[in-house]
Amino acid sequence: MKTHRLTRAAAGAAASLAVLVPLAGCSSEESRPTTTPSQQPSNSSTASPKDLESSEAQETEYADGSYTARGYYGGAPSYMTFTVTLDDGRITDVESGLMPDNNETSRGYQERFAAALPDEVIGKSVDDVEVGVLAGSSSCGDGFNDALAKIRDQAATNS
Repeated sequence: MKTHRLTRAAAGAAASLAVLVPLAGCSSEESRPTTTPSQQPSNSSTASPKDLESSEAQETEYADGSYTARGYYGGAPSYMTFTVTLDDGRITDVESGLMPDNNETSRGYQERFAAALPDEVIGKSVDDVEVGVLAGSSSCGDGFNDALAKIRDQAATNS
């Protein structure tokens, strides 16, 4: 009897896995860290007013223009290509290019993410933008954040 239960459990787990894996696409949460060292929270309680003044004085400036970068996310890896237009350090436009070889589910997540992205980022400072779960996609935001870090580097005028 116990071997029957074990066999049924294994078959059930395999069937569940077969259904869920193709649905992963943009919605999968990866076990990799989602922050880079530059995104690690700072311990502001130990910073002196003098430290804060010097960090504000070194604020990055960005050249106006349009910048394009590919942002990777997920374990496959998946990617999207983003073009961000900057004016005085603010995002004035964003365009999203979808990964061409995509399954239908992943493409759907990318399309919904791309449609929702402009409302989340246009008008904001490029330094203040970090996208999380958007339009039901929990990983496409990681791709945008990856691309935006590259775009910040491209556009920085005082680095």
